[in-house]
Parts: sequence; C-alpha cells; structure tokens
Amino acid sequence: MHSAFRALLSAAALLVAAPVVSAAPPNTPSIAASVYARDPAQAVDVGYTAKIAQDTTRPDFNTPLTDYLPASKTVPTPEQVLGHIAGAPNWLPYSKDVYRYFHALAKASDRVKVFNIGTTEEGRPMIAVAIADADVLASLKANDARLAQLADPRRIDMDDARAEALIPKTHPVYYITGTIHSIETGAPTALMELAYRLAVDNAPYIRHIRSHVITLITPIVEVDGRDRMVDLYNWHRAHPDQNYPSLMYWGHYVAHDNNRDAMTLTLKLTRNVLNTYVGWHAQVLHDLHESVPFLYDNTVGDGPYNAWIDPILTGEWQKLGWDNVEQLTKLGLPGVFTHGDFDTWSPGYLMFIGAMHNGISRLYETFGNHGADTLKRVLDPSEYQRTWYKPNPPLPTVTWSQRDNNNYEQSGLLTALYYYSNHTEEFLRNFYLKSKRSIEKPQLAGPAAYVFTADERHPGAQARLLKILAEQHCEIDRLDAPATVTQGRLNDQAHADGGQRRRVFPVGSYVVRMDQPYSRIADALLDRQYWSPDDPQKTPYDDTGWSMGDLFDVDVARVTDNGILKAPMHKVGAIEVPSGLASIDMKPAHLPRIAMMHTWLSTQTEGWWRMALDRLGVKYDYISTQDVARMSDLRRRYDVILFAPVGGYSDQRIVNGLPMWGKPMPWKTTSLTPNIGRIDSTNDVRPGLGESGLAHLKAFVKAGGLLVTAEDTARFAIDEGMAPGVFVSPRAHLRVVGSVLGARTVDAQSPVMAGYDDAFALYSAHGQSFEISNLVTGDRGLPRAQDYARPTGRGGPDEADMPEARAFAAPPKLPDVKPWQALPLNVDQARNNPYLIPSADRPQVLARFADPGKLLIAGLLEHGSEMAGRGAVVLAHYGKGHVLLFASNPIWRGETIGSYPMVINAVEHFDHLDAAGPHGSQNTGH
Repeated sequence: MHSAFRALLSAAALLVAAPVVSAAPPNTPSIAASVYARDPAQAVDVGYTAKIAQDTTRPDFNTPLTDYLPASKTVPTPEQVLGHIAGAPNWLPYSKDVYRYFHALAKASDRVKVFNIGTTEEGRPMIAVAIADADVLASLKANDARLAQLADPRRIDMDDARAEALIPKTHPVYYITGTIHSIETGAPTALMELAYRLAVDNAPYIRHIRSHVITLITPIVEVDGRDRMVDLYNWHRAHPDQNYPSLMYWGHYVAHDNNRDAMTLTLKLTRNVLNTYVGWHAQVLHDLHESVPFLYDNTVGDGPYNAWIDPILTGEWQKLGWDNVEQLTKLGLPGVFTHGDFDTWSPGYLMFIGAMHNGISRLYETFGNHGADTLKRVLDPSEYQRTWYKPNPPLPTVTWSQRDNNNYEQSGLLTALYYYSNHTEEFLRNFYLKSKRSIEKPQLAGPAAYVFTADERHPGAQARLLKILAEQHCEIDRLDAPATVTQGRLNDQAHADGGQRRRVFPVGSYVVRMDQPYSRIADALLDRQYWSPDDPQKTPYDDTGWSMGDLFDVDVARVTDNGILKAPMHKVGAIEVPSGLASIDMKPAHLPRIAMMHTWLSTQTEGWWRMALDRLGVKYDYISTQDVARMSDLRRRYDVILFAPVGGYSDQRIVNGLPMWGKPMPWKTTSLTPNIGRIDSTNDVRPGLGESGLAHLKAFVKAGGLLVTAEDTARFAIDEGMAPGVFVSPRAHLRVVGSVLGARTVDAQSPVMAGYDDAFALYSAHGQSFEISNLVTGDRGLPRAQDYARPTGRGGPDEADMPEARAFAAPPKLPDVKPWQALPLNVDQARNNPYLIPSADRPQVLARFADPGKLLIAGLLEHGSEMAGRGAVVLAHYGKGHVLLFASNPIWRGETIGSYPMVINAVEHFDHLDAAGPHGSQNTGH
C-alpha cells in the first residue's frame, strides 16, 4: 500500500462528517498524470478526499483525476446534499435523491442547467443536465442554431465553406447516459460527482473541457427500475444473511431488453433519450453499463460492423476508444481494454442512436456488484487472461467496491472528454460530413428511397412502421401523383440477365427519401441483413436480422431509381396510427376472458406481450404460476391463458421454481420497499407452478380452454403431455441467431391464419421448429419413402428386386410425406395401438417454415435444411381444449407486428379453432 494512500486512510478516521476545506498540498504529478494535473491553488475538500481513499480498495484502482475532490464555498458536494460521498459503501440513492442533488448543483452554479426530458411508463421524470462555462450555457440557443445547420447541411445549401465558418464558433455536445440497466447501480453517483468536478474544478484540463464542450448527462435512464433496485438493495441490507430475489421488474414492461429498443422505440425512455440527442444536435452518445471487469470500452468493438454506418464513424471509434485505453493505462488502472467481443452489428442498442443519427456511439462496461456492497470477486479465466487486445488484464481475484467503479467511470469519462475537447473541430467537421453524405446517399451509395404503397393490404401495420420512422426523425413524403420507377429483380438490383421491371406507385404512396440527414436509420431498418455463416465472428452479440418491412408484413419497396426523387410529393406531418386492434389491421372484436400467466423466474420476455396487449386495448388478468397453483377453477375464470416465453428456462424449473432452502424471498410492497410489488407481488418468489398448478393448467385445457405458448413454454407444454403428437425437431448443425425467416400458410381455413397470405415472415431466435405425428410416441423407426434404400439384388437402383420361384408381389408404396406432415400409418401399424391418436385429436400444422431456398430473409442461417419445411405454428388438441404452439416468439421487441394477429385470432376464436371452411370471423385479416 502506498504511503500516501495509508496517510489518507489514517486521516479519514479523524475527520468529522462535515467537509474540511484546506489549501492544496504541492502538486507534483507524474509524467503520465501531468496532463491531468489539478490546480495547486485550488483548495481540496480533505474530508471527502479521505473518504474516497477509504472506500477505494486498492490504490491502483484510482487515478489523479478522481483521488481528490476540489473544494467550493458555494457549490455543494454530493455528501453535503445527500450525506454520502459518491460510491459510498452500503448506500444507493433513489432517483429523487439523485435529482435533488443535480437541482442543488444547478442552483449553486451558473455552469449547470437541469432540463426535464419526459417521463417514464410509470410517470417518473427523466432529466438531462448540461455543464459548461457560464457564457457557453448562456448562448445555448445560438450554439444550437449553428449545430442545427451542421446537422442538416441543406440549411446552408450543402456549402462546405459556410460549414467551415461555423465550426470554430460551435461547441459540440457530448451526451452521457447512465443506468439503463437497473441492476447496474454505479452510474448515478459517478455522474453526480463528475458533474461537480466539471462545475467546480479549476484543473487546466477540466477548464479546457468546460470551455470547449457541452457535457450533457442523463444520470438515470431506467428510472422506474432504479427505484425498484434501491428498494431491493435496502431489503438486502436489512436482511444481510438471507438470499434475496433478482430484480423481477426493471421497467414497467422490459428488463435487460430496454437496451434493444432503439429500432422500434416502444419505450418512453428510448424516445426521451432519442429526442434529447437529436433535439440538442449532439455528436456523441456515451452509455454507461456495468458487467465486465474492470473497464471495457466497447467503442471499437468487433466485427462485423453495422453495414449502414458512414465509414467515417469507424475511424472515430478507433481514435476515441484506443486513446481512452492508452490514457487510463498510462495512469495505472489495470484491466482497461477495448475491442472485445461486441460485434457492433445491431442498431438496437441505446448508444446506437448516435451512430444512426450521424454522431458517435460509445459504451463503457465497468465492473459492478449489483449494489453498493464491497465484495470479493473471483473472475473467470476468460476475464483475466491476457490477449492481444487486453495486454493489461484485470486481476484474477479482487475486492471490489462501488467507489472503485465510480473511480473507473469518472476517470474514463474525464479522459474521453479531454480528448474530445482537444479535437472539437475535427469531430464537428465529421458530424457535418456524415450529415452531408447522408443527404447525398442516393448518388453515393443508394438507394434513392423506400416506398410504402398506398394500396397496402395492411394499412394499420404500415402506419405503425411509418410512425416509428417519423419518431426516428426521418422525413416522410407522400406522392401527389402516380410515380413509375425502374427496379431490378433481386433486392432491386439488376438480375444476372440484365432484366428490369417497372412499378407504378399510386398517388398517396409514402416515400422515405434517402436525400435527408437521417437516411441511414431508415435504410438500416428497412433493408435486409445478411450475416454469413463463415464470418469470423461465430458468436453474434444479439439478433442478426430485423428487416422491418418483412416483420411488419408490409410492402416496402427499396427503390434505386433516382427518378423517384423527382416525382411530385409533399411532406407528411404526424403519422396517425389507428387505435386498438385496427393498428394490426383487425376489426374490433368481443374477446373472451384472458389471463396472462408469468413465472417468478423472469418477467423479461413476457413484458413485450403485456405491452402489446395493453397498447392494443386487450383486457386481461395478470397472474403468476403461483396463482395457478392455487386456482382449481381456472376454466370457470378464463377462456384463454397466454404463457409467453420465459427466457430459456427448463420445464423442470418452470414447475419446481427455485430451491426452497433458506428463508422466503418476498416481492411485495412494504415501508422498506415502497416501489416493489405494484405490478405483481408474492410472499416468496421461489415456488413454481408445482404439481398442483400443472394439474390445474391441464384441467383448464381439457375443459375447453386455450393455452397459447411460444418457444420455451411450447417445449414445456410438449414435455408435460399437453400437446400429444407434437415434438420439437432435433437439431445437429443448425444455426440461427435472431433471424427473419420465411414461412408458409398450411391451413388457410384455420381461424388462426385469417388474413395471412401463402408466404409471410417470422422472427426466429434459435431456429426452433416442430414435427407432428399421429402417435404420441412419434414416428421414429417407421419406414418412409425418403429413408428407404433398396437392398442388393437384381435390377437397377430404381427397380424392384424380384425373387425367383414365385410370382412378384408388389410391396405397398411407402408414405412420402413433407417435413410438416404426420406419417400416415398402415393398417398393421394402427392395429391395437394404444399410442395412436384419434383422428379428431391429432395436431394440425397451421404454418410451416419455408423450403430451404426460401427460408432465410434476413440474418444468420446455417444448415437450414434441419428446420426448413417443418412446423412453425401448431394447434394441438388436449381434451376439449387446445394448445397453440409457436416455434418462435410472435410478440418480440415491438418488431414482429406481422405475427401479432395470429395470437389475437386464436384468442378471439378459442372455442371454434377446429372450424373448417369459412369460419365466420368478424376479422377478415390483419
């Protein structure tokens, strides 16, 4: 332990709670730290500084940027307002406390301003805090006017000279966001202290940041989840020797996936951050996360990079990321690296708002303990091993505190802001050039536009997709007259034979022109994606395909003919989306009694279903598997139970829940946990469905109810015997990672498939599919034409072997069935067979996956023949009721609007799903 560090620890024991201001000792920084030397004339808050040292577990987990706090006689520290230093052990502030500090800071300093940027799903406020020199903040309006011209070069007639004149006068905006993931708890306190430093510190490098950059901070993105996390942590502190539940609900609907919402903008938090970023015409969006030791700057990331970004951005990522690593390594912090395994492909992450709006996306992963406990942590070899991009890896075993986390986050941000402040003109020039090249996209790279035809069969889904684009700040036009364009045959490029086709778009068709500043986000969402199975990156970080036109089941034409841009058209104002079921092109319906069942294992994936139902105006009871275990009269209460995917949990875990040793782990509203238990509650999250719940669920279906399942809950229904004759297809080499796959309607007369064409698209997470059989034991071992190979004998390979000494007896023809069909049994196989399912009770494949050559629409697919043609949507019969099984997730991230109607169709017609021919539905399709 360094002597200076020991001295600070000793001093801390003698200090009272009130901060002590003293003259700073002589400043003798090392060569590495000299760039970040503090002002020797500025006093230091000795008490706060001593607590920083006391709460930092190793001296090399701090830097000269954060190992002291400058003193101020007028501006309060976090400790003076909230009673704790930033990163103090055993303490997490609620959102109202974090906001109280920022408002106190703004009240005391003319270098800080606080802005409300919207509210959350549960009505809690979100804020953004701007920090810069007082004269810079006083001229925000004039500065924003200059930024607006650089963000939209059409305002200055695409004139580079005028842009060059603006750049030296303009202050860029560096936007930092924290705690989108609620279990990652360090950012709010780190950002409070960072704001204080930027407002108070007179160190030359900080003065340079303040005078050259507007730092914008949203300290908490997921405010609802933050307050629940503080509740959970307080319960844990009050019961230190007990296990405590995981954070069951982060946001009102979505947990970890709130950082996958930047495409469809379903969450208020995403829209609030997007509108703030674009509204301020910011250049950087830097999001703070905590899951990797000790600081992973994933700015550089790994390939493949998103195919729609401007190449200028890749250079900016390299410069910012590698300089950050270099500076922090020179300052002695172990375990700082970039590159890593984040592939930078999907535009769904919050930070990618920057990349898709001509700015720069950045993200830190620092180490965190899911709270403010100081803990011994033992790393995995993959985390501490030395690699070419991690030459100074983390320590294998470490005692880690929230203060350590705050030191790393602030040191990283301060070095990044300083680098950025020294290159503002370069980054502003790039911002302008990226914006200009986005406008020039039709000429530079294409396409010219995306056109949504006025005679769309699904106008509700079309409106929803157009509204997303409008919320992405894309401009949308509408044709004033019919327009004729020339298109190629494949992805609107010329076919190999040079053939072209012409298409006429009727008046009123919507045009998303690519000659606009935010053309890249429209292009990224509406184009198709291809991830090669041979790509060196074998572990994609998230979904690889998201082609929105396909997933919304909407006709979106990618037009490369620049003539479309000369067609008469006018700008469209607000996009009006029909309310309720009309938004998915279904007529109003009297829906039956619905329950939405969740486990206490995870509420992440089912949250997307709850959101969809709420926004469609579908009423339902929200119940848990524990409720079902207590309800012996489910059929008297409900007609339909929806059991959305749990998130990869096994059948056994759904039934048994968590191990029951130890004391209960409650999730309920109390004086200690006022924010928990308001969506649903339980005295103990551990019990699962149980044998009684399973029996009740089976009795519900047998009595005529409908159970709707998907992905892992479909496997659960199959494994528990509620889907006789249905099996999950085996997989050997198949690889699908969040892709858009082709599907085909099999039973067009089924009410579930009302309104669907023969061909449509489905999202598939991992390539699950179904096989069906007329036997509850399956078809394994039964001969079929595809598997038969003739034995050695007379004749050619396609001829029958005819025995000698008797007349030839032709064998019966072996059944030749498609992958989605059940194998028919002959009379011998069916005789006295207790496993034979009665014909009326056999499962029906309603939709299947496409044939091999038509299976992949967008994303990654390898060895697709293992699922091609197999069942995608299956209706199983169980007693008097049904189980509907989706191999994929039909309601996912607000992206799969095209498959929502299958769920609602099934719900509406739960009691006549076996109807053949015209089924009398009020709905003619989605």
